[in-house]
Parts: sequence; structure tokens; C-alpha cells
Amino acid sequence: MLIKERDIHDGDVEHIQRLLECQVTAKQRFLIEREIKCISSGARGEESSAYYIDFQYKDSPNWAIIHDLRLEHRGFVAQIDHLLINRFLDFYVLESKNYYYGIKITPEGEFLTWNGKTMVALESPIEQNKRHIDLLERVVQQPGFLPTRLGVSISPSFFSYVMVAPNSRVDRPARGKLDTSMVIKADGLVAAIDKRIDSTSAVGVVSSLAKVVSPETLESFARRLVRLHRPAKIDYASKFGVTVVDTPAQIQQPAVGIKTDRRNGIDTKKESTCEACGAVVDGKVVFFCRMNKAKFEGKILCRSCQKVS
Repeated sequence: MLIKERDIHDGDVEHIQRLLECQVTAKQRFLIEREIKCISSGARGEESSAYYIDFQYKDSPNWAIIHDLRLEHRGFVAQIDHLLINRFLDFYVLESKNYYYGIKITPEGEFLTWNGKTMVALESPIEQNKRHIDLLERVVQQPGFLPTRLGVSISPSFFSYVMVAPNSRVDRPARGKLDTSMVIKADGLVAAIDKRIDSTSAVGVVSSLAKVVSPETLESFARRLVRLHRPAKIDYASKFGVTVVDTPAQIQQPAVGIKTDRRNGIDTKKESTCEACGAVVDGKVVFFCRMNKAKFEGKILCRSCQKVS
């Protein structure tokens, strides 16, 4: 079941782009343009990952899906890209990354990527996700927050995965040097979860069965968690040291995906449809089909038609 959709960051990008109309230095322009690229790239990665998650688990009463959950707790913040919770209170904390040139993981756990000129170091998404889990655990362990059985709180379990685009290259250290099994392709999430479940011992299975909750309890708990969501409020002008001044009014242009009726001046949304059955499809489906042109022969297909293609 889908509890929370992704947050849309188009407004952030538009706000930052307006800063480029102000008087900015070359360095400020570089930083602003880099921020726009980072937000856009991150959004593409999250959208792709969200599609794979929703495709598999959205209609299941045994799973709760939360996208873009930002938690604040005692001065600390966790920005969780995707969170999957099942009826055993297994929390799958998923971090989405979109590395255009792929990544290299060294035996020491350092993450490197190519920026078009040289290899540069990145913050480890594995360690980043560990911090997210630590804060999430502190939040749900607060008195009275977790579901109970016979008056005792049911203990949750936490699992970390870093999801990269299916077409991203991942260079890993030699087997045995460093465990990087939590770094997976976005389209391999289901297989990774199934593999973890299959490897659970008999004792672990019995323990999990003893704490299973109803779909209604799972949904209620997930919605309680979403109520703690605190969207980030970023003053980009202050962040980049830009003084905002009034600019000439912009000429309004039709938004992307909007078809203008010249006769009456009314803007009407141009909906995308499945090329096989004619059903209306949302933006996630269109994005997924475009990412998998070879598989679907360049066609836009709804979820049902994708399964039979």
C-alpha cells in the first residue's frame, strides 16, 4: 500500500533558476547551476527507484511504502528516500543514487565517481544510510510509538540498501575484501529482499511469525510515522549569498505537457496513454518506458501491458 508519494522538487528548481537572473558572480553561478543539476539528477534517480518499488509493492496489503520521509529528532535530521515496511515490522531503508558515470567502491569503503575529467570522492551512501537508520530507530522506539502485543512493544528490524540506476556501472572490490551486497541496481530490489528472506534461519522465521501485525495495524503505524514528516525549508538566496532584486515580469510560457487551445485560450493537460490498450498512464510509467525503450520497443505501455509484452 502506498502511504506517501514522492515530494515534487520542480518548485525548488524554478526558485533556484530565478537566482540566475540576479547579479551573481561567476563562482555563484557555478554553484547555483551545480545545485540545479544535483536536484534534477537526484529527482530522476528517486523517480526511477520509486517506480520499481511501487510496481511490485503498491497493491500489496502486506507492505507499506513511504517515499521522501524527512524526520527531525533532537537536533538531528534524516532524509529517507524510500521506506518499505512489512507486517513483520521489517524496515527496508532505501537510499537512491543517480551516478551518471557509475561508481567505484574501494576495499576501504571509499566511493569514487568520474566527473568527466577526473575521479572524485563521494560521501559514502552506505554510511549515510546507517545514520538514517540510527535516527529512524530512535524515533520509532519512543514510548508508545510501536505496535504492541500483550502490552509489549513489537521489536522492529532494519535493513539498508543503496539503489543505483539499472544502467549504472558499479565497480566493486574483490570478493571478501568488503561487503557491498547492500549496493544494488534499482530493478534488483525485489530479488535482494527475496534473497534475504530465503536466507532467514528457522528460528528467525518463528520469531518473525510471532510479531506479525495485521494490514490495518501496519497502515495505521505507517501513517503515524508520516505525520512526523517535516519538509525541508531552504533559503537558497542565503545559501548562495545572492541578493534578490525585483526582475521584469516573465512572459508566461505553457508548461511542459500542457496543450493550449488557441481559440479560447484555455490550457488543457495532454495526458499520456498506453499504446497497446489506450489506458491513461502517469508520469512514472512514461519515465520507466523511456528508460527501457529496447524492452518495450519504444512504446509507452501501462503496467498491465508491460507484464505481457
